[in-house]
Amino acid sequence: MAAYVDGQLSSSAMRAAYQHLETCDTCSKAVRQQRLLKSRMSTVTTPEPPAELLASLAGLAAQPPTHPSLWERIRRSVPFRAGIVVAGASIAVMVAAYAVGGADDNTNGDKISPPFDRYAADFFGATATQAGATISDTKLDDLDRGGWPCKARLAGDLDRTSGAWAEDAVALSYSNGTAKLNLFEQTGVLDQASLRGFEPSRIGRSDVWVREGSPRLVTWDAGGVVYTIVTDADQGRVAQAVAELPWGSGDEGPVDRVGDGLARMTAWLSAA
Repeated sequence: MAAYVDGQLSSSAMRAAYQHLETCDTCSKAVRQQRLLKSRMSTVTTPEPPAELLASLAGLAAQPPTHPSLWERIRRSVPFRAGIVVAGASIAVMVAAYAVGGADDNTNGDKISPPFDRYAADFFGATATQAGATISDTKLDDLDRGGWPCKARLAGDLDRTSGAWAEDAVALSYSNGTAKLNLFEQTGVLDQASLRGFEPSRIGRSDVWVREGSPRLVTWDAGGVVYTIVTDADQGRVAQAVAELPWGSGDEGPVDRVGDGLARMTAWLSAA
């Protein structure tokens, strides 16, 4: 319509449009509205710019343009800003991992006093606990993938033979046909007042408590979980089993603490 009113169509197009308008009331009305709008626009006066704007524009010629420095251009660039965002996010993750990595402090969680004597007595039975709800292998594998250690094999050649809920603990049995190892895991922190007959020891990276005898008992806490091993396996297998489970140490450095925190966060995400 605007091209027709402004006479910008070719001769043939103008004739075709003219013939169409003779029979189409809708387009004829649109043409009249377009001509009226054009007529009104022609009577509108041009607004005068404010005096302040004119003065500012007049002064531009006397002021040479300034060029930002190289650093200023870099600082304003998209890659630099994106890098700042990524760096900030990375620092936030490291801070969170450091905090999570220290979550196994003995002041966090309920204090747990595992029934060591019962664990030792049950060791000579068929499974880690004489009464409890059996956990299927599929569920145990799901728990292990979700960050709760229920490994199918421990200490190199000890295969998982059973799993069950024993009161408030997960009870796991391992064996290679000769040596046997029962593992109990329950949330909380170890109550050191309950460690009668235990001696502090260091196995690998873990600070643990050991009660010698038949069977041998090893217990410690890490990441808000108390671990107790009851076994007749040799010292080498015991050390390997402890090394394959989460470890707790009071003298870990910042790098170890961040690494521990990242591992826990990854496990939480996998479980979610």
